Amino acid sequence: MLTIDTKDTSQLEMLRVHIAPVGFEVDRIVLPAKKMRADRVWLVVHSKKAEDMGTPFKEAIEQQLREARIECKFQEANRTDLFDTLAALREIILKEKGNALFVNVSVGSKIQAIASTMVCMMFRDTAMIKMYYAVPDRYTTQPRKQETEGLRDVFMLPDYKIEKPDDILVACLALIGERKGGRISKKELKDLAIENALIHIDEKTEHPEQAGYMALNKNLIEPLLKWKFIRVEKSGPRHIVYLTADGINALKFLGPGNMVENKR
Repeated sequence: MLTIDTKDTSQLEMLRVHIAPVGFEVDRIVLPAKKMRADRVWLVVHSKKAEDMGTPFKEAIEQQLREARIECKFQEANRTDLFDTLAALREIILKEKGNALFVNVSVGSKIQAIASTMVCMMFRDTAMIKMYYAVPDRYTTQPRKQETEGLRDVFMLPDYKIEKPDDILVACLALIGERKGGRISKKELKDLAIENALIHIDEKTEHPEQAGYMALNKNLIEPLLKWKFIRVEKSGPRHIVYLTADGINALKFLGPGNMVENKR
């Protein structure tokens, strides 16, 4: 539970914001929000409404939260797509990063729970973020009813960190991703990186072309190779940079459409 230091006026302005993917449960989302005095709850709902079996549960959660005078907001994501879910969670975190965030990792699908756990580890330096697990009173087996009922306890989970690539590396991935087939020559990438201020060279250098390649290799190519987001292959006299599957997936949830961390 969030402890507020009354001597620190900055904390008094923070809202308690809960984030929870919607599956087939109500109590496991609503009761922790009430118990922990949430000001707002973000529900991550399935983007494919025609396939969404959780709509009745979403509506019940929304109603109970509003009755408890807790604001309710929604974010859509494909519940079967890890990276789409990560992107949705990241968007919420960036919108709410000035508040105290609590992520419920005990609800939703397994993919959503994994995404919720990962995003807490990746963005712990971006926002005040905690993940918790809600222990139900009992499990149910009745059709069309929520899978669990009641709330026995809520316990916070330990904070671990997963590194994420710097924004400048993601911007470089985006430049490659904009090209057909996710491939680009090293020379073209160098020119675009300079044009987009991803790398810099001294205007007074006697060998600007060589300096450009050195800056590209040191600041972009080598780090991206370590992340395994790209591969470089020689094709005749040229070197071609390709996005890997990991690089494509990274762009799905860290791409330019979501790159607002440093713009707030």
